[in-house]
Amino acid sequence: MKEKLTNNLGLKILSIGLAIFAWFMVVNVVNPLVVDTEEVPVEMINEDILSRANLTYELVGKKTVTVTYEVRTRDRYRVSASDFYAYADLANLYDVTGSIPVTVEVTNRDARGLIEGAVTVKPGVVRIQTEELQRKRFDVVPHVTGEAAEGYAIGNVMVRPEYVYVTGPISVVGQINSVGVEVEVPGIESDVSGSSRVILYDANGNELVGLEDKVTLSRGEVDYQVSVLRVKNLSLDFQVSGEVADGYRFTGVDSDVRTISVEGMKSALASLSTIMVPGELLNISGATQDVTVEVDLNELLPDNVSMAAASATSAMITLRVEKLEERGFSLNTRGLQLAGVSEEYEYEFEEDQVTVWIRGLSEDLDRLDSSSLVGLVDVSMLGAGDMDVDVEMELTEGFELMRSDPLRLHITLIGGEEEPGGEGESAEDTQ
Repeated sequence: MKEKLTNNLGLKILSIGLAIFAWFMVVNVVNPLVVDTEEVPVEMINEDILSRANLTYELVGKKTVTVTYEVRTRDRYRVSASDFYAYADLANLYDVTGSIPVTVEVTNRDARGLIEGAVTVKPGVVRIQTEELQRKRFDVVPHVTGEAAEGYAIGNVMVRPEYVYVTGPISVVGQINSVGVEVEVPGIESDVSGSSRVILYDANGNELVGLEDKVTLSRGEVDYQVSVLRVKNLSLDFQVSGEVADGYRFTGVDSDVRTISVEGMKSALASLSTIMVPGELLNISGATQDVTVEVDLNELLPDNVSMAAASATSAMITLRVEKLEERGFSLNTRGLQLAGVSEEYEYEFEEDQVTVWIRGLSEDLDRLDSSSLVGLVDVSMLGAGDMDVDVEMELTEGFELMRSDPLRLHITLIGGEEEPGGEGESAEDTQ
């Protein structure tokens, strides 16, 4: 086989070359007709006929047709798809099948002179599906991405216009749940403005990609303006009103929120250092147990100041109320101080110990040491005789002397005898 192929190889190559040359000469001399085709897009005309009927349409199948024509071989390259214009007139719509005849015209005069015979088109019709048209209004919702610089917060975001109209087939418009724009604000410290593309979203908040080709928007872009506010941390201050019931003591305020972050114009925040919770909200009148109040912090803010996004909006405030306890402490009478003593008398207590009753909080009483207590007996108005006296004390804040057990005091006149029923009786009356 190799020998057959290689035998007289030069003559074989020469014969192939002569055949090609002969074909080329025949084509150029004879220039025969050939059938050629082009894919041409179909344009729909008179769409306003459906619009006036509040209808829209969608093309079924291909949006192009195949145009067949005859042209001489040497002129074949001079004819292209752009030389043809194919259209379907919606005025010729056949309602039963939804078909419209396709008409083809040769728009290029030079190409029209090269084409011989009739031009045919396949398929000869296009089919459409009609659907009722819907025009629906949607509010434009701004979606802010990014955060303001530290110490600042995003304020109001305004869009203009505030709404757009979407027009399209009912089935398509029904897929739209909301309309919005994305506004990027990375690290801004001052107000910004601009414009952004309108985006269509489904019920899950996902962008409906490609749906813009099937509907018409009254505005493709909207303008936006973003205001920037200062952020300030403020502590809560509590103003408690009223008095607890007798035998109880108010011991303090607990709150699950101690500081809040607020935002506003710089001038509005300049004079703010704390947020006061007023006494009318924190009243303990006649309380015998803890009082818990939930306070809406937004109601405490002045005008032009609002809560920052990450701050708590309410606080649970507990006003602590504890029951007081009365406890007795023994004092050595030798340690009692006498006030108003006279050099004319001698003073002697009958008992070695006396019990004083002090009221306070239980945990405070636990830390109170009787050895640190100093009792006082006022004898400035007493004369000679035996009488019962009370112990007085100066206690630190948080403690209250309630009473002392009876204590007998002997007062003797130095160098003389006591007159029974005399000054002693008047002393007791004085006491």
